[in-house]
Amino acid sequence: MDEQEKKATEETTANAEVSSEEVAVKTETSEAAETVVEEVAVTKAAKGSAKKDAGKEKIKNTLHDIEMMLLAENNNNEKFPKFGVGDTIRVSVRISEGTKERVQIYEGVVLCFKHGMNRKTFIVRRVSAGISIERVFSFHSPYLSHIEIVRRAKVRRAKLFFLRGRFGKAARLKELALKKGENKKRPTQ
Repeated sequence: MDEQEKKATEETTANAEVSSEEVAVKTETSEAAETVVEEVAVTKAAKGSAKKDAGKEKIKNTLHDIEMMLLAENNNNEKFPKFGVGDTIRVSVRISEGTKERVQIYEGVVLCFKHGMNRKTFIVRRVSAGISIERVFSFHSPYLSHIEIVRRAKVRRAKLFFLRGRFGKAARLKELALKKGENKKRPTQ
């Protein structure tokens, strides 16, 4: 029995030694694991915010790309003469009524430009029979046949909304001379 007791006590002491070594290793690994887990959490949070920002940029870029493709399809920049706010222009608009198509001319003062790229619009104001009428035109619309500059004006504003409350002589703008052939630019059909 003495030998058996010795073997049993040796085994228990060996188990105790192993278990104490295992405990020391486990505590070291658990501390290391906690630091690793904390580092991973920090990097995931940083990556998550970076992914959110990258996602926004990706959406922005795709919308920008779509707008550029649409602009490439319907680009009227070279088709029409360069005109600005305050200019009196004559816009020819294609109107389809049933199967027939006709061109309607709308003449007036350019009040403002809005938006940009493929969404660029301009407002033209005209007075007929003492009533002012404003119309918004899309610059890149396929329905615009051509634009002719009638008169140029010197203005110091980007938006001429103050003209809305004025009629007659009060609504006059200082006129500039047109350059030779400036209003003759028309599209080739």
